[in-house]
Parts: sequence; structure tokens; C-alpha cells
Amino acid sequence: MKYAIFSDMHGNLPAFEAALADAKKQGAGKFLLLGDLCSPFPWANEIAETIRSMDFAHVIRGNGEGYLINLLGQNQADWTYEQFKPLYWSFRALTAENLKYLTNLPETFDIADGGENIRLAHSLNIFFRSPKIKPFHSSYFRILMEKKPFSHEEYLAFAKKALLSRPDALEQIRLLPKGVYLFGHNHMQFHMEHEGKIFVNPGSCGSACDCLTGAAYTLLEHTGDSWAVTERRVEYDIQLAAGALRGSGLAAEAPVWAKIIEGQLMSGKDCFGEFVGHLIETGQKLGKTEYPVGNDVWEAAVKSWEF
Repeated sequence: MKYAIFSDMHGNLPAFEAALADAKKQGAGKFLLLGDLCSPFPWANEIAETIRSMDFAHVIRGNGEGYLINLLGQNQADWTYEQFKPLYWSFRALTAENLKYLTNLPETFDIADGGENIRLAHSLNIFFRSPKIKPFHSSYFRILMEKKPFSHEEYLAFAKKALLSRPDALEQIRLLPKGVYLFGHNHMQFHMEHEGKIFVNPGSCGSACDCLTGAAYTLLEHTGDSWAVTERRVEYDIQLAAGALRGSGLAAEAPVWAKIIEGQLMSGKDCFGEFVGHLIETGQKLGKTEYPVGNDVWEAAVKSWEF
């Protein structure tokens, strides 16, 4: 069986359609979707409906769907924070059927193939939080790339080396059962094998952060007693996506975020994370470190930010 793995579409329908068409041409028989499906691009319903209509698909939720769950039952009159406006807009834009579908997705899923297990999860702490390994963080990747550009193959090599140089990470990997571990979240395409464990991050289909454009996804196939991993990057009409974003209700509701999202779309750099860092620093300078960030801090951050 050949699997096509997608993650972090974030509502970018043109990117997802291009990647999905390519996966079908490559002979994919099953489609594995790892969450963060529908926000903040303005095609939340179209993405949800496309996914709901797919045959042979396994879908889990990401932190983006978790944010929607957190909004359920809240008084919308209290939705005043500028930093959350894309989320508010997506929640309101989704139909009741699509919102119910997204908020009822499982957090993880397991597939058995040839006696081996494939685990679907949106994030793996070993790559992001515990231990915190810098090459797997898009903000650090951007800084490295700006200092001295490198190829994707070079990134795969030094990221794996950084992971395997950490005894705490090695111990966590050792404790994992043999199998395949699929995850997304950081918008950076990656894969590696170590001691019978395969780790695959298909990158972000809708909003890459590895300084490359195009819609990223990955093919996985069990061939005999081994796994073949093929990373794909599909070109699509980014100008069309950017133009639709600028003319959307989302941009009217959250114009600052729309500019940042467009910048990330066009450059493949982590503009979103860079602005969030600036937002936090602005709050610290003002002596305001509460979360959510107050709108006074937001306004000060926007005024001092170079778009």
C-alpha cells in the first residue's frame, strides 16, 4: 500500500488540491491527514468538505482543531482579542456540519501494515519540546538559512545529527516500539530512520516554513521488509491563493494577520512565528506578560513591525 501523508493545510485549498492530484498520479491508495486542516486561509469549509468526501482517508486533529474545540460554548461577545481574530473568523465561517466534523476528529490513530504499526499524531514532543532541539523549530531554521543558505538534503543530515547527539532524545527513541511515526506541526518536511523506527514529517501542505514554496507532502510505501519514503513538493498558483486571501472576509476581519500569512505563503519563511516573537517582546518591554496578549500590546507591536 502506498500512503500519501498530508499535514498543516491550514485552509489553503489550491495547495491541497494540487498535492492531492499529484498523490493520485503517484499511485497513492490511502491518504493520511495529520491535522491543522482549515485555518487561517479562507477556504475552511471547502477543505473540510473535500476531506469529508475522500475515500480511503484517515484524519486526525491538530492544535488548530483543538483551538476550535476550546471555542465551543463560549460567548462570542467576549471574542475581542486581535491575536485570535483568524480563529474567530474560521469558527464563524464553518458550517455546523463541518465544525462538528473537525471538533470530533481523534487526536491519534494507528494503522497496521505488514505486521508493523503506523502511528498518526500531529506533534511528537521528542522533536519539539522534550528535549527542545533547535533544528526542528522553524524560527531557528529561518535564522540559520538567512546566515548561510543550505539545501534540503543538508538540513536532513544536520537535523538528524542534532537529534541523535542528545542522550535524552536517544533514550526516548529507544523506548518507542518499532514502527512508523507520522507527525506534522512545525511546517518543515523531514524524515529519518533509527533503530527500526521511521519518523516522517510531510511538512506543511498549505504554508511551508522551510524556505521553500509549493505544496509539501510525503509518500510512504511498505516494500517487502522495508519502508520507502518519498518527499514531494508540488507547484501551484500561489498568486491565486494570495489574491483570494487579500480579497477574503478573513482579510477584512484580520488584516494584519492576512498580511503576515501572505508573507509566509510567498516566502516559505516563518513570518507567523517571527511576528509572535515580536509580539511577546513588545509585551515584555511594556511590562505586560499576560496571555492572551492585550490589544494595547498588539497595537504597539503592529506599529513597530516592518511588514
